[in-house]
Amino acid sequence: MNNEPQFTEESIDEESQSPQKKGGGFTASLFDIVEMFAWSVFAVLIIFSFAFRLCRVDGRSMENTLYNGQNLLLYSFAYTPEQDDIVVFHLTNPEVDMEKTLVKRVIATSGQTVEINFNTAQILVDGKEYKDSHAILKNLSDRVINVYTLTAEHHYDPMNGIFSATVPEGHVFVMGDNRNNSKDSRDTDVGFVDERCILGKAVLRISPFTVFSN
Repeated sequence: MNNEPQFTEESIDEESQSPQKKGGGFTASLFDIVEMFAWSVFAVLIIFSFAFRLCRVDGRSMENTLYNGQNLLLYSFAYTPEQDDIVVFHLTNPEVDMEKTLVKRVIATSGQTVEINFNTAQILVDGKEYKDSHAILKNLSDRVINVYTLTAEHHYDPMNGIFSATVPEGHVFVMGDNRNNSKDSRDTDVGFVDERCILGKAVLRISPFTVFSN
C-alpha cells in the first residue's frame, strides 16, 4: 500500500495562492481605511461649506458678550432668525460698504414693533418689555440719540424721548449689547437687516469657549 500523502491539483493551487490572498487582504483593508478617511474629510468640508462658517469679531459693539478679535462659529443652513440670537450679516444699505459684516443681537423680527425709551433705557417689543440682561451702559445718551434714524419706519419723539420702529417682513431689528457704542438698526447706515443678508447665527465662541443658546 502506498502511504505517501496525496495532493490534488486544487490543494496545491490553494496553498500557493494563500500568501497573495493575505497580502491582498491587508491592502484592501488599508484602502478601505484611507477611503473612509477621505469621505469623512469630504463630509466635514461639505458641512462647513453649507452649514457652518467661521468669523472674527471686529470692534466693541457687543461687549460684554463678545470682544474684539474673538472667533465665532456660525450656523447658517436653513436658519431662521429669532429674538435674542446673535447674528452676523452684510449691510443692506447700498450707500455704505456692502462688503463689511457686523455682529449684533436680534431684538425683534418681522412684523414686530420696537419701542425704546431713552429716559429709562427700557425696550418694549410688541408692548412687552425686552429683558435686556445682556446690555451694558444702560443710560442712553443724547449723543447716541442724534444718530438714530428719523425715516418713515423710524420715529423719535424728542418730547418724551421715545424711539419706535416696526420691522418690515423678511427683516430683523438688531442692536449691539454695548448699547452706547453700537451702530445698529437705530442708525441709517444699518437700518433693518434683510434676512437674506444674514450669514448665520453665532453658536460657539472660540477662546474662551462658549456655546450660545436662547
